[in-house]
Amino acid sequence: MTVLQRAIFGLLVCISLATYPALADSKGENAEKFVAKLGETALEMVTNKELVGDARRESFRKLLQANFDMPWIGQFVLGKHWRRASPDQRETYLKLFEESIVFTYTNRFDEYSGQTFEVTGNTEADRFTMVKSRIVNPANPEGSVLVDWRLIEDSGDFKIVDVVIEGISMGITQRNEYSAVIDSNGGKIDSLLVKMEEILENLRKRA
Repeated sequence: MTVLQRAIFGLLVCISLATYPALADSKGENAEKFVAKLGETALEMVTNKELVGDARRESFRKLLQANFDMPWIGQFVLGKHWRRASPDQRETYLKLFEESIVFTYTNRFDEYSGQTFEVTGNTEADRFTMVKSRIVNPANPEGSVLVDWRLIEDSGDFKIVDVVIEGISMGITQRNEYSAVIDSNGGKIDSLLVKMEEILENLRKRA
């Protein structure tokens, strides 16, 4: 599982009680409510033992598509190589990107062990809103992990476009990993697609 996938998984499996301001009406506060609500929905999914197999993956896919700007994230992660990619390569890449995330997270739903998630504030930067949060492991309360969620608002709706863990952007980290695969294979984008398909196949076998 890549670093970005681990980061997003942190939100989707480590939430038990999300907290946020009771009276929220500013853009930042509404962004906090968005992240907290996503956490509540994710918790219901993770702890539903009757939701398994294809049904679990499709439910998770809907959650992902509704709350994360997957085309935006996918294009950002491919970085400079996006412009060189053909329409077919872009389509294949985005499908593999989403599919790998779906299988990675749903394969690990059973690992949830009662971690708590708390929204702690927000900041504004240009057109983005950063929602700050903290994940606490009850087995190690001193080892809290600080996670920030970068959101963009479009016509009143929020979408997550990046996850920042302890100050490190997972989008940039993932982009560096993908770029390294392409660069080490003579700049061939197909080399990344082959690698992604191999990883996805392994995930399918463990599902």
